[in-house]
Amino acid sequence: MQTSASIENYFVCVGAQKAGTTWLARVLSSHPDVFVTPVKEIHYFDHINNITTHLSDGKRRSRYRKYHQRLWTQLNRWTELRAQWPWYRRYMHSPIDDTWYTQLFAERQGKTFAGEATPEYAIIGRDGLAHVRRLAPEARVLYIVRNPVTRSWSQLLHYCRVHALDAGDQTDDDLIDILRDERFREFGDYATTLANLSAVFSDEQISIEFYEDIHADRLGALERICSFIGTSFEAQWFPGTERRYNPSQKSVLPDTIRRYLKDEYRESVADIAERTSRLPDEWSREFEV
Repeated sequence: MQTSASIENYFVCVGAQKAGTTWLARVLSSHPDVFVTPVKEIHYFDHINNITTHLSDGKRRSRYRKYHQRLWTQLNRWTELRAQWPWYRRYMHSPIDDTWYTQLFAERQGKTFAGEATPEYAIIGRDGLAHVRRLAPEARVLYIVRNPVTRSWSQLLHYCRVHALDAGDQTDDDLIDILRDERFREFGDYATTLANLSAVFSDEQISIEFYEDIHADRLGALERICSFIGTSFEAQWFPGTERRYNPSQKSVLPDTIRRYLKDEYRESVADIAERTSRLPDEWSREFEV
């Protein structure tokens, strides 16, 4: 059954992958009036568009088991984790449809604002983004972009780790073949994602943040993001902003791969520069603009 009810005071971070979305979700969850889904990446819109299988019954059950493991082994977090129990019960409901997704934001522990972060939403296209807006007409959509050279390399290293590959054992040609995969190219195609966002949402509903700016001034970035969401900001609400989440394995980016990525994403960088009227210094040095 689908629902006509809209999600109020909703925000969503749509990527980019390997651009600090996990950090943002974890840190924002410390805000006293912001609810971030306990499962950081819901994957609803990519699931119903048959892009991913992250909402399969097996994967949902696995997350549910891990929740219970944390509940009974992290006793210092008992109050916090026990408060998530009603949300996880909703998460395990079926069928997975608009009603299911909307209800994930109905139980928000008394907080005014609620959201999630799923990088795959960057590749759901205009129809997928229009579906987001149907469920949340006033949605605030945050898109974090990172130097596409270092972002792609980080994504590649993550891919190697997941597939038990040592990036150092692969030839440059092997690595470029992976980077040529359609999914890799989609995640790095900032221009298309931004064009799709602009076609669906008003300018006031979209915020672009540079990963490099966030890490240069994390509290300043959080203040901007809180203002964009519509809530207040106090620095003391955000302890541990220097913590890193999901760091990539360490491996030197080969010059051949760097040249390939610079050629691949030069037009996308030009588009970002035109949209934002600026680029972080790292981008300017990388692309000599």
